[in-house]
Amino acid sequence: MKIFIVYCHPSEDSFTRHIRDSFIKGIVDSGNEYILSDLYKINFNSDISESQYLRDSYYNDKLPVEEDVIAEHEKINACDAIAFIYPVFWTEAPAKLVGWFDRVWSYGFAYGNKKMKMLDKGMILCSAGNPIERLEQFGLLSSMKRVMFGDRLFGRIKKSEFVLFSGTSREKEERTKNWDLNLLKAYEKGKNFFADDEDEFTLEDRFFTAVENSESGEVSDKTVFAYHQKDNAIWAEYSGGSIVKGFLIGNMDEKHNLHFSYQHINEAGQLKSGKCNSEPKLENGKLRFYEKWKWDNGEEGSSIIEEI
Repeated sequence: MKIFIVYCHPSEDSFTRHIRDSFIKGIVDSGNEYILSDLYKINFNSDISESQYLRDSYYNDKLPVEEDVIAEHEKINACDAIAFIYPVFWTEAPAKLVGWFDRVWSYGFAYGNKKMKMLDKGMILCSAGNPIERLEQFGLLSSMKRVMFGDRLFGRIKKSEFVLFSGTSREKEERTKNWDLNLLKAYEKGKNFFADDEDEFTLEDRFFTAVENSESGEVSDKTVFAYHQKDNAIWAEYSGGSIVKGFLIGNMDEKHNLHFSYQHINEAGQLKSGKCNSEPKLENGKLRFYEKWKWDNGEEGSSIIEEI
């Protein structure tokens, strides 16, 4: 198996470089192969040209693609999976990596009449100066995940994983204290990248939409649920269709059934709330939840949501 690694950091004197090296050692020690694009070393041009912008914005895949972009396309399609290794700059990847997506995710390759293969797995390994508690408290970590998995890798990989190395700023004690443990974690992620072990069931960063609903229900196939999970606690935001904004929060039991309360405001300005119990089923390769819900006014119904 082969993995394409996109690495982006302006300095070799960085903790992120050590993450890269440990991850690669794990890949090699597991008997697998890798291709590396070190964006600063190859001096990748992150600025999209006017000609490429016009090609992509007019959805015209008859126009030529620049040679350095074609080279990245070939690396992707020569591999089974992809990993991105980078530091967090102001809750985002470095500008050079953002520009890589702007140019490499071109029309006719990553969208439209796609020539990009469906990759088995995508992994993000990023270092962040802030501790994970702060990133979670202010919603920064979920924002980073949403951009990477809800947009850039959405529909292009089968499985995704976000690996955060937090508290890595030079002035933080955690950097030195957790140095060896973090590098061991990076090594293990590389070594077990293609392992067939069954993944732990989680709803973190998974998206669903309704495929069936009772007449008295308000969600529809235009409503998108963005789920999160920490231990057995689950929560989600949802909107779309007649729902302006909604939130749900609850727990998952040992059989992965969900039990939660929900509340939303609809386009008529009404606040609606209730409780729901959901049972998971895997059908045709997609995860579905069969829901039985009850509005606070006593009216009951059922619905089915399916992973997007």
